[in-house]
Amino acid sequence: MSLFALCLLMVCPVLLLLVAVRYFRLRNYRMTAIFVLLALSVGFIGGFKGYGEMDSRTKSSTASTFDRDQRENMTQRYEQAVDILSQLNFKHPDREKTEEAVRLLQDFRDEKMVENLDGACPDAAMLLAYAEAMDQVASYRGRMTNQDVHADRKLLSIVQDMPAGYQGKLAEKIVPFQRLIIAMNDEAEKEVKLDKENAQKHAENLSQGKYGGIRPGDSENNITAAFGKPARVSETDENGQHLKQYVFNHNGKSIYVYTKDGIVTDVSM
Repeated sequence: MSLFALCLLMVCPVLLLLVAVRYFRLRNYRMTAIFVLLALSVGFIGGFKGYGEMDSRTKSSTASTFDRDQRENMTQRYEQAVDILSQLNFKHPDREKTEEAVRLLQDFRDEKMVENLDGACPDAAMLLAYAEAMDQVASYRGRMTNQDVHADRKLLSIVQDMPAGYQGKLAEKIVPFQRLIIAMNDEAEKEVKLDKENAQKHAENLSQGKYGGIRPGDSENNITAAFGKPARVSETDENGQHLKQYVFNHNGKSIYVYTKDGIVTDVSM
């Protein structure tokens, strides 16, 4: 309680009551009543002001304690997440650990709360993005391909939104990870383009009979003369028809020749 409130509550009422007693002895009851009322009013005002000050101080102390506890809790969660993320392996990430890291960092999406931490948890937003990206990677159980990366729009969105040249917490793991995902996507785009070009080329070659001179309608007897010895031949009978699949390996590519009752029906790569 402040000195001013204490004066209003105790000192001023006492002085006013002394004045009232003096008027009472002089039998001036009107002035006595006035000063008694003044003493009571001042005392009430002082008490009200003192209570307000004490209540405000209590609330401030409670809020301060809450902020301190929240800060300690968030800092502890941040450090736990950093410890988990530092142990993750890109080739075989543990899904349970990535999910736990995301859960620990989830509240750091609140920018206002992060500001209130006064820098106690640096790079929390970046670490959350990394945790979410690794969680996506973990869903492939160590079998993620370039095409998986290219098709995973969520993973690409997270990684592409990461700032370039990051130098904060776990940068030694995050930066190579970011570069790898981008490189895998670039390779996938090249593969898609190449597959499209190959498909177009195949269609042209097939129509022009450029697969060793083999095209649909040719006799099966011409196949080995055109391609040489096949890597394998699969045969089956279906609806009274004899079907074969010839597989040839040329320059790292597989060529498939299909026949029906001794006649070539298709050639594909």
